Amino acid sequence: MIFEILLFVFLGILAGFLTGIIPGIHPNTVIAVVISLYIFTSIENNILAISFIVSLAVSNTFFDFIPSILLGAPEEDSILSVLPGHRLLLQGKGYEAIFLATIGGFGVIFITLISLPFLFFSLPLIYSFIRPAIHLILLVVVFWMVWTEKSRLSGVIVFTMSGVFGFVVLNSFPSSTTIFPALSGLFGMSTILISIVTKVKIPDQKINENVKGNWLRGSVTGWIAGMIAGLLPGIGSSQAGIIASQFTRAKVKDFLIALGGINTSNIFFTFIVFYIIGKTRSGAVVAVSQIVDNFTFMNMSYVVVIAALSSLIAGTATIKISKFYIENMLSIKYNYIMTATFLIIISLVFVFSGPLGLLMSFTGMLLGIFAILTGVKRTHLMGFLMFPTILYFSGYSPILSGFLW
Repeated sequence: MIFEILLFVFLGILAGFLTGIIPGIHPNTVIAVVISLYIFTSIENNILAISFIVSLAVSNTFFDFIPSILLGAPEEDSILSVLPGHRLLLQGKGYEAIFLATIGGFGVIFITLISLPFLFFSLPLIYSFIRPAIHLILLVVVFWMVWTEKSRLSGVIVFTMSGVFGFVVLNSFPSSTTIFPALSGLFGMSTILISIVTKVKIPDQKINENVKGNWLRGSVTGWIAGMIAGLLPGIGSSQAGIIASQFTRAKVKDFLIALGGINTSNIFFTFIVFYIIGKTRSGAVVAVSQIVDNFTFMNMSYVVVIAALSSLIAGTATIKISKFYIENMLSIKYNYIMTATFLIIISLVFVFSGPLGLLMSFTGMLLGIFAILTGVKRTHLMGFLMFPTILYFSGYSPILSGFLW
């Protein structure tokens, strides 16, 4: 049985690798296919299914950073890594950026494991305390983002435009057809197009094995932000990343460590929240809830072990793969790589979302380019998700949605 479990963990990590390095292929898509086949029926096979789903979800959080940092082609959970990660890449420190994000993932594993007894007791209290005030917390974060911007007016304009854009499309169309094209335009296509037009040349990359950073501060920040994302509906890793970015402002390395920790800790917390509160906060948890009728303490313990094992394997593989890629990426002209990536993203958007998706992507791309040209921090583009989230938790979303129809 142990051999079968390890085999399914390996298959899950392989699927996490493929969904991580290919823009637009979300792990939930693969999970949905697995569930639809419903080939896991016995208790033993249920365990194998959980092994695959958990290892896929966890490993994807590591592999996601390879295309987002090196190519500027992010997924929803790693979009903020484009900002400091691409900056380090242009300084010849692409490997360091991925290493920092990976170490953040490792850090939250350790913190989560030693804090499990505390979490089982405190999470229900934290959930009941935070939820009524989440829109106020996000409003404070937005105010601080704008206040610390060099051009506050430009910051307000970028946040408002991206927020209205997000509110309109998310309330008019299914999120499954809007998230990928819109965020690809806002963060991926805008970054890539600017790189192509300005003919950005990637400097020789330094493979520094002795990367320094405030591991404890970054990991704890990512752990807390991941807990918020795992606890609250409507708050994803991206919104939690904005909160983390304000705590680690002007500290690029700490921010990357925190980002790496957010996604991994979020996976842990969604399962912990499911066990304690009974709420499903991720596609992986929804899938497991359909497989297991009664999610017991034994199931939770098993998930923790598989998640920790998958994190260690996927994190190590991410560092090795990124090192190999960086050592060989300069053998091909970077502009060719970026052009090919740009065309691949457009093609995937059209395949998954059609002409409407292309319109969203190009709209987002124009907003992203505007932010870049005006020198506004691109975290303000997260208004796309934050503005609708604030309205949702404040209770005004249904009222304003009525004006769209």
